[in-house]
Amino acid sequence: MTLSQMTIYIAVYILPALYLFGMACVVISQQPNRLENRLVAAIVFIYGLLFLEEFFRHLLPISYSAAISKLFLGNLGLLVVGITFHLYTYLTFFRESVKKSVYVYLFYVPFFIVVIALLFDVNLISNTEFVSEGIWYVPVFNLQYYVTITIGNVFIACMFFILVAGYLKTSIAHQKSLLRFLMISTAVVFMLNIVLGYTNFGENVPPYTYIYEGLIFSIFLSISVLRYGLLPDISKRYETLFNLSPIAIMTVSSSWDILEINEYAKQQLRLHPKTTPNFMQFVQTKNNQNLLRKLTFDLQENEIIHDYRMTFEMPQRRRVMHVAIDASVVQMKEDKIYYFMWRDVSEEVEKEKVIMHLAYHDTLTELHNRTYFVMKVRHILAEMVRNENGNAAIVLLDLNNFKEINDAYGHAVGDEVLRHAANLLKKLARKSDLVARLGGDEFILFLPDYETDASVYEWTTRLRSMFATSSYENPAISVRVEPSIGIAFYSEDLRTFEELYHVADLNMYADKECIKNGLRS
Repeated sequence: MTLSQMTIYIAVYILPALYLFGMACVVISQQPNRLENRLVAAIVFIYGLLFLEEFFRHLLPISYSAAISKLFLGNLGLLVVGITFHLYTYLTFFRESVKKSVYVYLFYVPFFIVVIALLFDVNLISNTEFVSEGIWYVPVFNLQYYVTITIGNVFIACMFFILVAGYLKTSIAHQKSLLRFLMISTAVVFMLNIVLGYTNFGENVPPYTYIYEGLIFSIFLSISVLRYGLLPDISKRYETLFNLSPIAIMTVSSSWDILEINEYAKQQLRLHPKTTPNFMQFVQTKNNQNLLRKLTFDLQENEIIHDYRMTFEMPQRRRVMHVAIDASVVQMKEDKIYYFMWRDVSEEVEKEKVIMHLAYHDTLTELHNRTYFVMKVRHILAEMVRNENGNAAIVLLDLNNFKEINDAYGHAVGDEVLRHAANLLKKLARKSDLVARLGGDEFILFLPDYETDASVYEWTTRLRSMFATSSYENPAISVRVEPSIGIAFYSEDLRTFEELYHVADLNMYADKECIKNGLRS
């Protein structure tokens, strides 16, 4: 062997092999725990071994070529095919369609068949005849050679269609870009395999020129790792984001077994980090369980729910938690998987309650204010008109001589007198009655569903008596408060708030005149 031959062998075999071995190291060093990185590194490394095998085959006599080709070239080629099938199936998520009992093993069946054939000294695909052409030991282009090349092309075509199916199936933009890139690279490899595999270039180029398509394929795969990062399983891709999310996230089965739950949700629910209980059992109270059942029902009706408000009892924390839930349900074979994201809106709810309370309550007496009272009474009266039944009365009152109390004792005592009057009204009012402060020293009540008109008059008599016997007192003074009262009854002629208020106002001033003239004891 001349120095020039050795130089050519090193250039066409050793340099590509070293390049591929280095590339395999780069790929596996990126993320060694990721399956796709390991598969790509294995493919690149095996192509490096193929170049190394061809280098040593040319260093040995031609009589060894058939045995070396049988032992290494065919087996390594089929191993590359199996690993590539595994990689493409993994990237396109078709592994979910393969039975777990045969997953992984299925891709390497051809390789193991050849290994078994070798053990029994049966040659299935490797060339057995070689000739010397120039400095190369070239396989004879016979039927066996062409069958082997054709089988290889069929495998490549199958890989291409797996990528196409995966591309059409996915809606993830990043995955589409990756699969499009791999489809192009697989199509290029297919065309190169046809051109280089079926053409006999004689002594002009090295034998088995189709292994150079493996060099190009390895470059494509390595680029896909370095440029696209490939696509790990969704649970791996989003694991960090899932656990760092400031929103509670959980997936449960149709029987409410917790399948996945992020750290923030565990903290909110105070779940032990290593436990994954049944959520229906975890919520403990019947009220919580009924709320979850209603949520399940609503999800089955709508499939996706946004900003669904619920109030959970938290017995272990002796409080309630108001949550806003976004949820969806997905049918997975025979089971349903529920996806939940929720925010603790307890603080927002409490703020809303404060705002609503301030909007509809009198800050001094804590009674309802005029705005709420008028709105509520108008609504009730409208319902009574529509149903054409029911009875109701409005009772209007103000405090006699209240200005004199303010002048004599000051506004601080005047405010205390108003609170005292409000407490007397709340004490005598039924749960169904509405009590409000209209402003100043004026109060108003709405009495629905009383038995008779006489019962309303009896109620006002008891109210006067309570005021007469319950003076406002503090350590320094005692102030007797007397109200003037006007009543208006709902009837055919008095159906609106304005009409009832007008009549009650007139009757209140008539009552005030009676008290002023000493006509009421």
